[in-house]
Amino acid sequence: MSKKHVIAVSANKKQIYTYLIQTPVAIQISRQPHLVTLIKEVVESLNLTTPQISLEQDMGRTIGYEELLKTREKDIIFYAKQSKSSAYTRFVKNRKTSPTSFLSIVLYQDSDGDYELRSVWIGKTFPAIPGTDEATEQSESYWAEHAVVYNGQPILTSTQTKEWPY
Repeated sequence: MSKKHVIAVSANKKQIYTYLIQTPVAIQISRQPHLVTLIKEVVESLNLTTPQISLEQDMGRTIGYEELLKTREKDIIFYAKQSKSSAYTRFVKNRKTSPTSFLSIVLYQDSDGDYELRSVWIGKTFPAIPGTDEATEQSESYWAEHAVVYNGQPILTSTQTKEWPY
């Protein structure tokens, strides 16, 4: 794996880092570079002590647009695997993203006591997509009522379906 990139240091001097080459976090940050500034703003005041941290922070101002929406009966829904994903994502067509003040971050502690940023997104936390290793009991019911706004994300066309794939 490539060299780690330190993003911030917590209040109790733990480094928060990520890998910026060929990782999901790298893709998110390359699409929205201001995430680095937001991450710093959140974690620099925290005392990090647990092995895994999932947090949802209200930044008190609009920081971007949430792509995950509660769906309606008349929405046009489809499922497809995104590029480099083994699970199907539920997408909604003809909807717009909505402004949000929330930032969500997932950190995992490494053997040195520092923290790797594993995921970051604009919006509130949500259960993992069904069919992934991280899926929970709530995943299927949540994703039956929510979808990602389709804005041309790279998908594997051969996997596109209107049928619930789980």
